[in-house]
Amino acid sequence: MNELIAQNFIAARTARTEVPAEPAPATSADCYLVSAQVAGALRQTIGGWKVGHMPDNTPMAAPMYASGFVKSGATFTIKPGRPMIPEIEIALRLARDLPPRPGKPYTRDELLDAAGELLLGIELIERRIPKGAAFTLNLADDLGNIGYVVGPSVTDVRSLDLAHLRCRFWIGGELRNDRVGGHPKGDPLVPLLDWANAQCDRLGGLKSRQIITLGSLTPMIEMTAPAPLAAEVAGFGRISLEMN
Repeated sequence: MNELIAQNFIAARTARTEVPAEPAPATSADCYLVSAQVAGALRQTIGGWKVGHMPDNTPMAAPMYASGFVKSGATFTIKPGRPMIPEIEIALRLARDLPPRPGKPYTRDELLDAAGELLLGIELIERRIPKGAAFTLNLADDLGNIGYVVGPSVTDVRSLDLAHLRCRFWIGGELRNDRVGGHPKGDPLVPLLDWANAQCDRLGGLKSRQIITLGSLTPMIEMTAPAPLAAEVAGFGRISLEMN
């Protein structure tokens, strides 16, 4: 069954379409296997990870393909009929590997020690699963990631209070978010810390130079038509994306 699900996602990624709601992976282990099969079939290298938590609060991670990373100011094409969700996020670029370490949990300070820099980013999500599908299908879909915009960085990784940064976000020149904080876990490093101590992917884990995006500072906003995006986060500066 996992082979069929992987083939469905290979076709969906290639054509930017949806997969059927069934079959869906039975377990999270199946999800990570499908994700690895798809990345391998598409000959994609892993440029980073998005980390978070499942509905039951189990740590999770999804790969982001290196081919999907662009710099601030780049252009992204929305496919007609395929809604896109942009999320403003803080990310961390690893300066060294963080291999699984059973029996010796990583600490928050160790994550910061392993960080070469913190980045401002825009994650682009284009779900390839039908609404109402099982969550395991979403995880196997790499949580819908289709790209990532890399913005300005901070190398003094301890200089910012990450839980209390002001984030402003504009779509088409309209201010859609202006608040302090906004991360669902408060501290954006919590998802990475939890995942680092529970790693179980099939794609090689957390590696030096990878970008690890830590979760959205903005509410879910579904876009169905092109509009320029811009955001500012205190301590980082401004990031933008053109759309067509």
